[in-house]
Amino acid sequence: MLIAVINQSTLVSNDQVNTMCQAIQVQLASHVFPAWDLANGTVQFFADQSKVPSTAWKVSMLDNSTQAGALGYHALDNDVIDGFIFAGPVLQSGGVALYDANNPQNTSVASVLSHEVCEMVGDEYASFWADGPSIMAQDGQVYNQYALELCDPVEGNSYVIDVAGTKVSVSNFVLPTWFDQEATAADAPFDYLHLLTTPFSMTEGGYMIVRMGNNVQQVFGAKVSPQKKLDVAGEWYRRS
Repeated sequence: MLIAVINQSTLVSNDQVNTMCQAIQVQLASHVFPAWDLANGTVQFFADQSKVPSTAWKVSMLDNSTQAGALGYHALDNDVIDGFIFAGPVLQSGGVALYDANNPQNTSVASVLSHEVCEMVGDEYASFWADGPSIMAQDGQVYNQYALELCDPVEGNSYVIDVAGTKVSVSNFVLPTWFDQEATAADAPFDYLHLLTTPFSMTEGGYMIVRMGNNVQQVFGAKVSPQKKLDVAGEWYRRS
């Protein structure tokens, strides 16, 4: 698998995006792939879009969101796996490009890119659902299937990878034990940063996409903003 990242943004430089890709490559090779028992893959920055192989999954870095409020998303369009990252909303809301030394958990363009890349490799077609405990969603109905989204339940939590002396924040992610209904505290950890204590749980800034039959809804952590709730309900999120 090759994930090709293309920079079409005027708000982050090619050098910054290349550094992000180097950090995420370390994250994938050292953390995500071993944890999920996945085959190796590569995330690579391409300065020249014409050089991107036709078989690559593509992630485009843009200034402005194509969907109101979204920081990033990935989807299957006409049998092509595409991802989109939006630097503008991140930076305009007080986020940074790579890492915020004054606020290490601040959102960065790099952590948003990491989030989407991790979720692409975890469920490339955004189609897998896991049976889990019954839970009430925001519509007041009960749901019992959970989308395989590696980073959503721990959104807002990141850690640092050093690239030649430059710190880059990358997204926390859940582990396979998170999807195990029979798991107990003895089976921890449930996420890379060891923040969660049970499966099918989330941090205060996280959320989960859930399903019952053909109905899809969301469950939000205590500190998810009203605007974020609207954003998550947008049409770019999985529906079935």
